[in-house]
Amino acid sequence: ERKTESSSAKELRFFREKDKRMKCIYEDEGLEFGDDTSDEATLVSRFEVATKLCKARISEVFRNIRRARNVQLCFLVDVTGSMQSFINGVRDSIDEILKKVTDDGGAQMMVVAFVAYRDHEDTNQFEVLPFTGVSEFKEFSRRLSASGGDDGPEDVFGGLDAALNLDWSDNCGTKVVFHICDAPCHGTEFHSGMRDNYLSGDPKGRTCKGLFSKLREMGIQYHFGKITSLTDIMIKKFSEAYGEPITDFDLKNVDKITDSVSTAVRSAIEASVSASKKAGGKVRKVRDFTLDSVEPNWAALPEIKGKCMSYEFPKSIEAIKLDVPLERSKAKDATMKVAKNPFAKGAERIAFYGKDLSTYWVKVGPKAGEHKKHEDIVLKENLHLGKDINSAKRYELSNQMQTIAAFLAQKFMDDLKKKRAGEYPKIKFLKIKTLLLADGFSKRFMSFERRFSADTKFVRFTNNAGYHIMEEKALGLGVSMEFVQLIFAFSHYTYKASGRFLMVVDLEGAVRIGSADRAGILLTDPAIHCQDRTRYRPMNFGPDGMKEFFLNHKCNDFCKDLGLEGFVC
Repeated sequence: ERKTESSSAKELRFFREKDKRMKCIYEDEGLEFGDDTSDEATLVSRFEVATKLCKARISEVFRNIRRARNVQLCFLVDVTGSMQSFINGVRDSIDEILKKVTDDGGAQMMVVAFVAYRDHEDTNQFEVLPFTGVSEFKEFSRRLSASGGDDGPEDVFGGLDAALNLDWSDNCGTKVVFHICDAPCHGTEFHSGMRDNYLSGDPKGRTCKGLFSKLREMGIQYHFGKITSLTDIMIKKFSEAYGEPITDFDLKNVDKITDSVSTAVRSAIEASVSASKKAGGKVRKVRDFTLDSVEPNWAALPEIKGKCMSYEFPKSIEAIKLDVPLERSKAKDATMKVAKNPFAKGAERIAFYGKDLSTYWVKVGPKAGEHKKHEDIVLKENLHLGKDINSAKRYELSNQMQTIAAFLAQKFMDDLKKKRAGEYPKIKFLKIKTLLLADGFSKRFMSFERRFSADTKFVRFTNNAGYHIMEEKALGLGVSMEFVQLIFAFSHYTYKASGRFLMVVDLEGAVRIGSADRAGILLTDPAIHCQDRTRYRPMNFGPDGMKEFFLNHKCNDFCKDLGLEGFVC
């Protein structure tokens, strides 16, 4: 079909879109691309090089993801006089923790260690069990007896130092310290009004900044189990040294140890897997920014003029497979207000609150004439800096990917309606637009979409590396399994409908829970795995990514209604 139009504008557009993708791949690897081409032989040669580069990068990513699922978990526990029930709680919960983390938490292997600490003058100031299996861990903790402690604080720094000196392995990509204590460390900056034999801090000269810098350098994730408010000042100081807020897990009740530690390890695995996806390629600088979750005073912000555009749906799934370029809408004038600071950060982008104040026309009826929008929006900007990464083509390619996912979601709902009676939630994607803002002589590319309404819940259902939300977590968020099963079935549907060519994954969005006719999920920021590894980057993991999905997928009633059972890799 493409060859019959070799002299047409569609032919030129086909080459331009291919060049756009290839150029991004070359740039990401720090390679020279050269001028755009309309020569088929040159394009084929570039495609072959780009495919090899993508295959190598995906292989590296999956090596790192496999490492990320090997876990080392160190329990760092204050074992002075008041802590016996927590020592027992750790021992009694370890079997269930291991089961939760390995069965449905993403770990393929986990070893555990125990660092027990007391205070400087105590007998047996430290008792340390190196990384080992569960039976040895239980036997070690069974022998531990809470004792010691004189003044209020304990030797937390000594315990951290002992934990850092364990045999942390490069073969394990997820390293976790889970710290449980009811008293802060020494030094008046870490507590208020406690009797402290070492008011100036650690007598061995260790510092909070030094210890947490080493934690970060070694790739160890730190989580904290809070028993009393006495540790509040300490954890605030630790967060400053760590470089990010440390989550407090409420352990006033010993029975919460299992769920708290399991949640911490699962989140650590997910963080390690997310970091693994960004491995390799050209090293890029991250832009400077300060997160601010508070919505700005819009009256104080200037209006900025610009242009926006979007893409039309593809004609068919076959057109997607043939790589027929999407039709682009005519650029329209835009007027925006954009918050100074982003409110959220993702793996690839930062997100800003915004207002769309663009004008639009109503042609007929009582409201005929010019009107100004007052729509709340979210604007997204690439996290990394560099002339090539903040160019129009990057935002256009992301726009195209979400447009294709939106088309497939519509096809999914249409086909499901033919097969399934009754009411069930609906899914659709937000409409995404590419924006060029011109503020004086400066130009800024962003993408934007309508902001989720306040009566919805944001939920991450899957990622592009095999993660599926667990029933326990979904129900905890107030989301029924019907929503979860619908999402899983959608990914499976895209795989079959495209003839194993692609799969839409990394599904997250706003869930509206209400009456049957209003219940649904409004999705954003998908990823697409594809047989053509040069498309839908950087989160396209090709056939390997599709296989990861099926490792955790069990067909549900939606899959059965659509005839998806048995259609796997």
